[in-house]
Amino acid sequence: MKKLSRVCLLSIAVAASILSIEPAMAWGPHGRITEAALEVLPDLERWNHLLGKDNVDALVHYCLLPDLRGRDLGAFYADDYLLIRAMPYHAGHVMPGVQVTFEPYFHRALQALRTENPVNACRQLGPLVHFVEDVGAPPHAKEKCPHHTELENWVDAGQISIRGYQPRLLGRTDQEALEGMLARIAEVVKFSTERADRALPLVSAKSPDRAQVEPIILESALESARLTADVLHTVFTLGTAPQEEGASLSGTVTAAELPGNNDHGARIVLIGTDYCTLATTVAAPSAEAAWQGTYEFHHLPAGDYRVLAYRVGSQQVISEPVALAKGRPARLDFSLAPTEPAGNLVDNPDGRVRSLQEDVPDHWKVADTEAGRLWTASAIRTRPNQSHRCGAVLKDSRSKVRFELQGTPKKGETIEPTSAALAPGQASPAELHLTADDRRTTLVVYIEVPRDCATLSDAIERVWVVPTD
Repeated sequence: MKKLSRVCLLSIAVAASILSIEPAMAWGPHGRITEAALEVLPDLERWNHLLGKDNVDALVHYCLLPDLRGRDLGAFYADDYLLIRAMPYHAGHVMPGVQVTFEPYFHRALQALRTENPVNACRQLGPLVHFVEDVGAPPHAKEKCPHHTELENWVDAGQISIRGYQPRLLGRTDQEALEGMLARIAEVVKFSTERADRALPLVSAKSPDRAQVEPIILESALESARLTADVLHTVFTLGTAPQEEGASLSGTVTAAELPGNNDHGARIVLIGTDYCTLATTVAAPSAEAAWQGTYEFHHLPAGDYRVLAYRVGSQQVISEPVALAKGRPARLDFSLAPTEPAGNLVDNPDGRVRSLQEDVPDHWKVADTEAGRLWTASAIRTRPNQSHRCGAVLKDSRSKVRFELQGTPKKGETIEPTSAALAPGQASPAELHLTADDRRTTLVVYIEVPRDCATLSDAIERVWVVPTD
């Protein structure tokens, strides 16, 4: 019971963290649309019992994950659930580009419900819920729609309620449900495109009357909630249905302390497969382990697997092949050594972890530039007035490493970033110091490399950001 309580408390804390950085301008808002959908699920009491009410309730926050891409949310990164092997990049949120998200996140949500613990399963539902809801927004449904901000925000969230609606089961098999979901989404796209066409003349007027527009946008918000209810009813029904007995794997992960964020989970990946999960914190730091978490998989196909365990601030470990057999629970524990230097907040600082794409390290993205390529690490959350040692060991002296502190401006505000760079050609290892302030608390690492450096690992041995206080 003590471990379960710890996980539940972390889920609540994560939800609060997400809520605190919810985008100021978002469809619906998303959270109320999700809440309205949950309220009408006919088997909600059963889902709450199977998955935990706190986890199901947290969907009103997890549905925001695609709007928080690249963010450090405390116990996990948004990208831990957004970037999957079938969708290893961030997709657009409007038609027609958003259509690439539906099938991969549908299958990934079902997989999580069937093979992972409830905390991870409900988090993994977040991306599917978000993108399904997005197509209900008039400016997302209508391609190249002007007045985007007004058409997704001129709505009273307090009026979003679909009480009395009976959610549809979109299919009784995975394929049937996927086809049913795509057909239902197409209906909603048509519905909300028509609302966009009705609202645009009103919004485009010289002195638009919001009171005339709100009822039209509310119609789309209500239909978006009905679609979300259909999808949740279908995914929960299929994902929690009884299954044939399969193989299972669980274990404990111990890792180095992560300064200022020691509740952050550890990634567990069955290499070469779509199966992955997050080991969640279950124990307070102790003399034996600065951090400890547990993970579990169930109903896996039998077979031989190699398992990768990784946590920011610690080095990766890849297991020897482990044979998983039907009906025979297996256990595999991991002990992760600290990074060098210890306390490094850069995720995947040497680019060695590549579980999503062969040529792009996890938690990095790359873009072509005139001079070569620009690698960008996942953003690091810092505290106001916190100082950091920032440095790198280069393999190619032509590479340029820059550390930038960024802020999140409010509407109409501009916050210029503060940056510092290692001098080109500087002897390696090289290091500098950078201090966050009250307005700039997101630290991003950029590495510009020559075009003939095929991979990030060709340019650097490692890069680090370590708090000094």
